[in-house]
Amino acid sequence: MKNKPFSYSVYFIIVLSLIFFILYGSILRHHYIGGKKFPSIQKVAVFFAEIPSNVKFMITYKTLDGDVIKPSKQNEDLNQENTIIFDKEKFFKKKINDNIKKDELILVARHDGNLGRSVVELRDVNTFKILHSYLPDMNQIYNNIDMTKSKSKQLKSEFGINRIQMSHPEINSDGGLIFIANGPLVKVDQNGKVIWINFEQNYHHSINTDLEGNIYVCSVVDLSDELKKYIQPFKKLNPQREFNNDAISILDKDGNLIFSKSVSDILVENGYSDEVFTEKNMLNFDPIHLNDIQPVLEDTPFFKKGDLFLSSRSLSAIILYRPSNNKIIKVIRGFFKNQHDVDIIDDRRISIYNNNVILDVNSKTEDRTYNQLLIYNFETDGFSIKFQDTFIENKVNTHTAGLSDFLEDGSIIVEDTNNNRILYINSNEEVVWEFNNINSKNDPYFLSWARIIVSEKSKKLRKLFNK
Repeated sequence: MKNKPFSYSVYFIIVLSLIFFILYGSILRHHYIGGKKFPSIQKVAVFFAEIPSNVKFMITYKTLDGDVIKPSKQNEDLNQENTIIFDKEKFFKKKINDNIKKDELILVARHDGNLGRSVVELRDVNTFKILHSYLPDMNQIYNNIDMTKSKSKQLKSEFGINRIQMSHPEINSDGGLIFIANGPLVKVDQNGKVIWINFEQNYHHSINTDLEGNIYVCSVVDLSDELKKYIQPFKKLNPQREFNNDAISILDKDGNLIFSKSVSDILVENGYSDEVFTEKNMLNFDPIHLNDIQPVLEDTPFFKKGDLFLSSRSLSAIILYRPSNNKIIKVIRGFFKNQHDVDIIDDRRISIYNNNVILDVNSKTEDRTYNQLLIYNFETDGFSIKFQDTFIENKVNTHTAGLSDFLEDGSIIVEDTNNNRILYINSNEEVVWEFNNINSKNDPYFLSWARIIVSEKSKKLRKLFNK
């Protein structure tokens, strides 16, 4: 008599296993599309699903001194990047010799694949050498946050110690550093010690400051009663998603919130509700996607001190807003699509970093082409394009994020964020150097928005850190 290959009990176990894996997959899918049902079961399912990646993360990206690098060793350890750890031609490549030395410094915010954590480095724009590095103890940041609040509870479990990004940092003349840490806004001193933390709102994207030291940062706030009326008819489009209510937040130099206003409320109050609350915009409940707030520092013929330039990716629009009377002065549109980063060049021109991409929320695909640096002139109400041949030749095509910063002589740095690199392009439209954020195995890691430091402040910082 031949033996049966499987008994009934084995078949039963196989069937049960299949049912289990189907249910397990359904719970995971429900979690990753933003579902709210069975929260406890979701946590258990995600915990087991992420064990392999977490183990790999812990093995691959070990930190130094238990995640804290002593300030006296920061430059010694990180300066090796240009000499020992990295392939020079891949990590940092000088393409032409520019004999005109610039005073400006550059702040580079990145995930260091060798250290396994986010770092901010103050570097010389000419040589890319490090003057100073910031590696604050992320545990100190967590210890200064009220972890009992709803928006804080998931922060540590989602990002842990090593995955917090130090995004779009701004530096003071005394070496103090302000950055966004996946929600909280944080200021540390030059040794990385926490000075203050503000987590009244969820902060994101960009940081800018004015002459008084006030801080302008994108945030997410609760819905007003008026917005709830507009949103309700669209709930059936995507019941799993919550409305992303992007806002302008202004804080004083000590981190106290002094102004906050929802961009959607601003648009409704100024008669633009029909452009925001459309079926197309509300499919993903992110109709604004505020990614930059640029304060006007002095009066000009076309905009006034205290005005704000707002970059709305979802609307493909730059909005000139006057907080003093809650008025939209101008909405700028053109042939730019899903742009990031608006900067004031002079008393009549602004620059716009045009991602030049159409994001399709239905098919999850995009029509991706080369980025553009657009110049809008208020006097002529027209656009021009700069550095286009250089962008095309070097395949600058980040479809999300990305920015440019001008130096005083008209040259720029460009962060090609999705491609993990920064280019320095001179005023003759030549690439002076290229930085690729890779580790010692040439694996790429993300960038979190670089910044050029103006000459006057750079000179002070050189003196400070050369001591």
